[in-house]
Amino acid sequence: MKIAARFVTTALALAAAAAGAQNTARVNVATDSKLWIDGTSNLHAWSCKTDKLDAAIDLDAAAATSLNVATPNAVKKVEVKIPVKALHCNHAGMDGNVYKALKGDQSAEISYIMATLEAVPGSKDQVTLKTTGTLTVAGKANQISMEIETTRLADGTLRATGSVPVKMTDFGIQPPTAIFGRLKCGDEVKVNFELNVGAKAVAAALNDR
Repeated sequence: MKIAARFVTTALALAAAAAGAQNTARVNVATDSKLWIDGTSNLHAWSCKTDKLDAAIDLDAAAATSLNVATPNAVKKVEVKIPVKALHCNHAGMDGNVYKALKGDQSAEISYIMATLEAVPGSKDQVTLKTTGTLTVAGKANQISMEIETTRLADGTLRATGSVPVKMTDFGIQPPTAIFGRLKCGDEVKVNFELNVGAKAVAAALNDR
């Protein structure tokens, strides 16, 4: 009886997971999406941008069938991954110091997973989203809150832009230095992003379910 009960429970769990997968469409962001980090130091401002961005949005398939930027309930999950060593600061010495500070050899990725989303009423093609999610850097995870501005472009592309301040010490990171210690970075950096999702990519994801 116990074995039968476990079998039924497992079967129901697998069926629920399969149904959830069928009701969800995963859409990868467009290749022109971008993410960069702006920081300060005692000598000058600095910026690092990534040349590799793995980001995807899980959409509720039923809601996404008639997707509209004003219906954010279609978004079920947002996941972003960035290889630490894909960050480039236009200065080889700075790159190495950033990789070391972010513990790139031990924790190769920076990741973000959105947990909650709330839409602020706006125009038909522009909506502000209040979100919370988990940001993991150097192996440490913290919850962050940020506002994301979403816009529907003329060709149907959905563009999400945002910027969030982050303190490196909150993730156990010692702000990097350069030029034999003469350049010392400030603790707070600003993470900026622009994620684009094309209408054709949404349609293809729905058809591939």
